[in-house]
Amino acid sequence: MLVVLATAIGAPAIAKAAGTALHVTLSPREAAIGSAYRIGIDGTAPAGCVPHIERALLDGADLSIELSAPATGCKPRQVPFHLRVDPATTTSVGASPTEVFRVRVYSSSLAGTRLVAFALIDTASPTSAPLPESGFWWTQPDADGTPAPGTGMSLEFQENQIAASLLGFADSGAPTWYFGSTTLSGRVARIPLVQLANGDGWFSAIVTPPGVLPGPRLEIEFLSPARARAWLVRSDNDGDVQVRPLTLARTAFSGGPAGTSWVGRWVLIPEDGGNTRLFDFSGPSSRDAESFRLTDAENDAVLDCRLAPGTQQADACTLTAGAALVADFDMVGYDHISGHGANGAPIQLLRVPR
Repeated sequence: MLVVLATAIGAPAIAKAAGTALHVTLSPREAAIGSAYRIGIDGTAPAGCVPHIERALLDGADLSIELSAPATGCKPRQVPFHLRVDPATTTSVGASPTEVFRVRVYSSSLAGTRLVAFALIDTASPTSAPLPESGFWWTQPDADGTPAPGTGMSLEFQENQIAASLLGFADSGAPTWYFGSTTLSGRVARIPLVQLANGDGWFSAIVTPPGVLPGPRLEIEFLSPARARAWLVRSDNDGDVQVRPLTLARTAFSGGPAGTSWVGRWVLIPEDGGNTRLFDFSGPSSRDAESFRLTDAENDAVLDCRLAPGTQQADACTLTAGAALVADFDMVGYDHISGHGANGAPIQLLRVPR
């Protein structure tokens, strides 16, 4: 398998040590050997002060790599270096993930240790990745109950291109928005954002193009068509300096009990050429706090769904009719649910207007 740790916007992350510059870029490609995922770190450093990996710690899906370089003996001449980390051989305090690593690279010097780079690595096959739904996505409270910041995102997905408008507030408290686009790769999207400034008002007599200011970077891991983990990354000339995690979900405008968002008319489309079927699901019922049920009495059909932990978002559903299994779904969106039928063939459940 080929695993990559790509640069966020093509610019190097830079770490300064003892008055010299250590330029570190996260390798755009590094082949895996056997079953080990090799993460490449490439860069240039002053001769005599080439860094080495001081330590690497894998905590669940979070991989922290600390680089250290000599504080003295540095020469003016820059030399290239290449380092690589195999997460399987690092100090580990949690189970190694099977899909997405969250990698942080730190620089250690006499001045202390600080972040210089952050990125996501998707180790799963792209064919297993969910396709995100277009629409409005909103921040959700963290798993520990920390309130979500006042941030939302408008997402548009076409072919393999994804565009995002991030809505929120600047450090001054003024409302602001950023925009960016990129190619979606597997479960991960890495979107450099820009901000428009100094534009003319709606009713201005003279219209001139606004200026474009660089903004933060948005790194997104899609968990399902309607749920995602994201990291907003602030960078400067010294690399990535601050990372803010976000939890995002696409939800209906209306509230109500868990499962309300999926009430309505749906059409079942087998991808093996089987007959389509129409279902009309009524209001949800709930047997516990972790699941809900929708019924279509006319077709003697039941859609049982499990909620993702700590959310009102479904992450798996089972459709039965007359007590017989019709399909299991493991990709649950707001308008599109996909999985496999009773015969194992791919199948989709699509929302349609009444």
